[in-house]
Amino acid sequence: MAESKKDQTPKSIAHKLLEIQRDLKVEKGQYNQFGKYNYRSKEDILEAVKPLCHERGLIILVDDEIVVIAEGWVYARSCAILKDVETDKTITARGWSREPEEKKGADASQITGMAASYAGKRALSNLFAIDDTKDADDPATSGQAPAQVPAKTGIVAHCLSCGKRYSFTSKEHLESFIANPGCCPEPSWAVDKQ
Repeated sequence: MAESKKDQTPKSIAHKLLEIQRDLKVEKGQYNQFGKYNYRSKEDILEAVKPLCHERGLIILVDDEIVVIAEGWVYARSCAILKDVETDKTITARGWSREPEEKKGADASQITGMAASYAGKRALSNLFAIDDTKDADDPATSGQAPAQVPAKTGIVAHCLSCGKRYSFTSKEHLESFIANPGCCPEPSWAVDKQ
């Protein structure tokens, strides 16, 4: 049986991206010990999307750049580039992440690497329509704290930047988490309940 003309027409890069957005499933393969939640990393997204890109004759690239904004703020800017190998056409998406001024236990190169990794994750998430803000296991969107703590000693706080809520067993537990948060690149904390 002969293929129809529609089947013989090459797919545009936009159509191929549409298929990938439909088919892509990225498990949350990482676990944040402090916040007690699962998340997906830039590497998790790349591992899941590369075979889908290969099947469709696409290359995925992520290019990072460090940008200094007014008043000396340093940002990592990533550009996720999807390129069709037959037509050389591209589709791009960007992600940004601000470097913290300091991060306990990390040297300058690690701080830049963490910011670039998060910006790359955001760029890939933007390109492939992966939305981390509405996941069922995200305490901020489920209305529940990640861990139940006694009301007398429990502290509930939330990040003003990303909105995630956490429960802590003590002031020291909260301070330890704030010193090394894993929720977002620009955490800012507010205590809801003590």
